[in-house]
Amino acid sequence: MKKKKSGSIAIPFLLTFLISLIIIGGIAMIIYDKIDSESSSLLTMTNEAGTLSDSDSHTILLVLDLSDSIDDTDDEEDEDSSDEESSDEESDEDEETYDWEEPDDDTDKKAKTEPYTFMIMRSMPAHKQIVFIGLPENMLAGEQNKSLTEIYESGGGAELKSAAEFSLEIPVDRYMVFNSKSFQKLCNIMGGVNFAVPGNIDGIKKSDGLQYLSPDQIEKIVSYGGFGGGEVQRISTAASLITAMTNQTSGARIADNLDNTFETMVNSTDTDISALDYQQKKYAIKFLMKYSDPNDDETVSDRAKFITPSGTQTSDKFILDTSFIDDIAQYFVVETTSPQQETTLQPMIPETEVQSDGE
Repeated sequence: MKKKKSGSIAIPFLLTFLISLIIIGGIAMIIYDKIDSESSSLLTMTNEAGTLSDSDSHTILLVLDLSDSIDDTDDEEDEDSSDEESSDEESDEDEETYDWEEPDDDTDKKAKTEPYTFMIMRSMPAHKQIVFIGLPENMLAGEQNKSLTEIYESGGGAELKSAAEFSLEIPVDRYMVFNSKSFQKLCNIMGGVNFAVPGNIDGIKKSDGLQYLSPDQIEKIVSYGGFGGGEVQRISTAASLITAMTNQTSGARIADNLDNTFETMVNSTDTDISALDYQQKKYAIKFLMKYSDPNDDETVSDRAKFITPSGTQTSDKFILDTSFIDDIAQYFVVETTSPQQETTLQPMIPETEVQSDGE
């Protein structure tokens, strides 16, 4: 019986092996390309292009309403005890007129929490700037010349917004009312703040320099009613603190998570800001926050500033100076004829990927 030549078997085997390699290699390349494209899509963001002008500026009235968080029973007991002390010692009545003196530590710690904090936020994306203007709760405003607290308690954020427009002679586009929970949630999103705390506030460590403040501590300072300078000092301190927090946060991080932040805030506050408002202003806000970050990691941004209102303060009311209205008008001018600024949000590589590349 003749043996088959080994060459006649080897050639078909080699052909089959080569064809198999081509087929398997092609499939592998397709899978690799798919994985590589998906990986690349995770590394970059889609470019966003648009134009900015002064018309993208907008104004929001911010209200911190802690009225539901304050124990009314404790307040009534404090008022009763103060009445008894004033009836026993008439000399104390004269000492109460020294509103601008720094109170001693005991008085400072027992100061009551102010239920309302009012503030104007003016955002100017084309200039990469935000201005905070604190408004004293006893400031007279509106056509009926009532205090801001009276206006808010009778008509809420909508009526207060109209009164602020009337008295400050500025456009106020929207309002947003925070309670304790939503305000502290916002402070968490911003990342807290390093701040030099004035006075001696119960629950906050006394320090001569900067110290990190948690959301609960930020709320205590903003609503603290024991400053020697009265309501004007309180609202100025509040505006200064919010400004510091805005400057110290990562603008790029806020911009990247803006959709989630908006949804969280609009669902936890009383506001007239709509989804359409957000879509119209989203690009401008993201541009403002992202491109106002400092170049040096050791410094903070100067994207935000605050202004303290000037006026006449009496025992129970604050009357705004007309000169102050003239001073803030510059931040509310809309140049409709000015050329638009073309801007592009460049793609960003996530921080985790940058770190892995550095390794």
